[in-house]
Amino acid sequence: MKLAVDPQFVARLARIAAIAVFCIALGGPAVRAEDGGLGSFFSHLFGGPAAKPPEAPPAHRPRKKVRDFVPATTTREPGTPGGAPVQPTFFIDVLGDSLGLLAEDGLTQAFADKPEISIANKSREASGLVRDDYYDWSKAARDLATGKDHIDFVVVMMGINDLQPMRDGADTLDPLSDRWRALYAQRVEAVVAPFQAAHIPVAWVGLPPMRTERINAGVVKLNEIYKEHAEKAGAKYIDIWDAFADQNGQYDAYGPNVDGQNVKLRAADGILFTKAGSRKVAHFLEAEIMRVFDKNRPQNESATLPPDIEQAAGDINAQIRREMGAPEGPAAPGSPAPLEPPKPLAGPILSLTARPISPGGALAAREATPAGEPDAVARVLRLGEPVDPRTGRADDFSWPRL
Repeated sequence: MKLAVDPQFVARLARIAAIAVFCIALGGPAVRAEDGGLGSFFSHLFGGPAAKPPEAPPAHRPRKKVRDFVPATTTREPGTPGGAPVQPTFFIDVLGDSLGLLAEDGLTQAFADKPEISIANKSREASGLVRDDYYDWSKAARDLATGKDHIDFVVVMMGINDLQPMRDGADTLDPLSDRWRALYAQRVEAVVAPFQAAHIPVAWVGLPPMRTERINAGVVKLNEIYKEHAEKAGAKYIDIWDAFADQNGQYDAYGPNVDGQNVKLRAADGILFTKAGSRKVAHFLEAEIMRVFDKNRPQNESATLPPDIEQAAGDINAQIRREMGAPEGPAAPGSPAPLEPPKPLAGPILSLTARPISPGGALAAREATPAGEPDAVARVLRLGEPVDPRTGRADDFSWPRL
């Protein structure tokens, strides 16, 4: 039995297949693999279940970074990178006029690498000891010395506004007259006295040479008062005259800075300092300030070892002494000296930062020389005698014992 085939149906099926192949070749949206391919095309053409819509790509989530280390800022020294800032522990107040302001700037430069030292500017422009109606430095000193702010050191530099008449009650005193000088000296002592009563060291800085001859002659007299009466009240007088003068002791705008280079030290007015000059003023204060700073700092602060390391070092040293056959403690007086044991491969552990001391804390002293007999230094340097040779040294020409 033969099936009857409709030629029109065959032709239609052939056209549909040709169209499908053509669409696949072109890669059109109706036959893309992600949209269902050829089956999806026939489903749209002949009907059937709807194609499943493509799923949306998952939202991008940033990956959480894994830290491969934990910063140890809490274990770092203060002032080092990553550590806590250094808190000031030493406080300096600078008192004065315009020169005091410049001295404070120089000290700030000088101690820029020491954050534990704080410089406070307490100076006032156009002030001085003559016009106490404008600014009373005696009262200001009392307020600072008895105030709440902690002060470890005081620097005073003033005087360029003081070569003028001074009022004493109803009288007006001529500059540098006898009565003027006596009253001015009292005011110098009145500035220092409150700080001395509070046990605060004071450094009074003298004035430098001035370009104008009239001012320069007056400054010489003021420096004499500062040196005598500031020191009388307990302050340390800092003389900077020669550091800013020429070979004849007169004004010179140029001179060596703290690095030894010839630079301009004085401003155009012939009175004030340049930045390099301010730094040079601070140079003459640094030694006195550091002396007080080191005195207030705990002794052996950097040489102290942690208890566990100190104990371990002591145990190792004791073990080395036992191996050497040395006594544990100091030998009794009058006991025979033990034979020298062989030297060990390793010596005792010593601290590189500790202060060296002898047993019992006694200072080292040169062996006493019998009376009337010159010591070794005198025999070599004064009498010209040769140094006694030592065994094994290059100047030992003795035959070794067999």
